[in-house]
Amino acid sequence: MRTYELAIVADPRISDEEFVSLVDETKQLIATRGGELVREETWGKRKLAYPIQKLTEGRYTFLYLQMASEKARLFGEVELRLRQNDKVLRFITVRTDLDLARATGRLKPGQILKTIHSDLPPEPIARPAIEAVEAGEEE
Repeated sequence: MRTYELAIVADPRISDEEFVSLVDETKQLIATRGGELVREETWGKRKLAYPIQKLTEGRYTFLYLQMASEKARLFGEVELRLRQNDKVLRFITVRTDLDLARATGRLKPGQILKTIHSDLPPEPIARPAIEAVEAGEEE
């Protein structure tokens, strides 16, 4: 199972009921795509770091999800719906299971790179210019 964190920043001018319905629609869409909601955090109105569409505040909510790896490609549909919604100012989806595995000590920081690029040679290939300098020093 892969874990994800979905952060949504919504327009602060919408009512509480509209915000709740927006979050509920997103949760329902995720559930129909095979995701499971683990935890939800609603932070309410917060000041933005920079203005977005001339707004200086936004309504923040964070959804922590679990999804099977074969169904993770369906996340694009959820992001498409968020992108099309005028009430959503910004959103971001972050895969967190790799960071959690690294934090618990199961993976080393460079181990992910090795598993992705397993066809790379174990040591870097020496360049001929470096070998020529070393050979010149030995003489």
